[in-house]
Amino acid sequence: MLDLFDDKVVSVDYNRDQGFLTGLGIDTADKKKNGDEAKTGKYTGGKGGDYEIVGSQATQGAEDGGRTAMETLLSKNPNINVVYTINEPAAAGAYEALKSAGKEKDVLVVSIDGGCAGVNNVKSGVIGATAQQYPVKMAELGVKAIVEIAKTGKKPANSEGLDFFNTGVALVTDKAADGVTSITTAEASQMCWGK
Repeated sequence: MLDLFDDKVVSVDYNRDQGFLTGLGIDTADKKKNGDEAKTGKYTGGKGGDYEIVGSQATQGAEDGGRTAMETLLSKNPNINVVYTINEPAAAGAYEALKSAGKEKDVLVVSIDGGCAGVNNVKSGVIGATAQQYPVKMAELGVKAIVEIAKTGKKPANSEGLDFFNTGVALVTDKAADGVTSITTAEASQMCWGK
């Protein structure tokens, strides 16, 4: 688990970390705290199985932080096979550490953001999959909500079954898994940001 911070608690950090674990079917204990889940157990996502969490390391959301964090975790356990990263720069750094250790083909790196550089890293195999967000849509919907609040006082409702308003996300991968909705890097390239 390559998180954002180890000295601050911020919602983007725990929401992404805990969302990844929840998607795997791992009980997260406190949804607003990273690292308190059981270090070993069974996961229920996909086909299910046994898991071991080697550890959580802070990356500061940076490539060099991702590299250092991955090196630290590999020193604890060289048999890591899945790596979650807080964002795509941290994923790129993790990949460099894996490549230096000769393990880049043995480990699935997954990330979040869906910027153009990240989509290109999925296309080239640096990242196995990334969750693409849509900042322009987020901004448009945010401004629309502010106007509605100013006019009527009415706040936007949470999306059904969620404790927030969902502005959309798509999983980007060129290696689609059965039963998991995703888009290709070609499709994601048409919608990515930060060109």
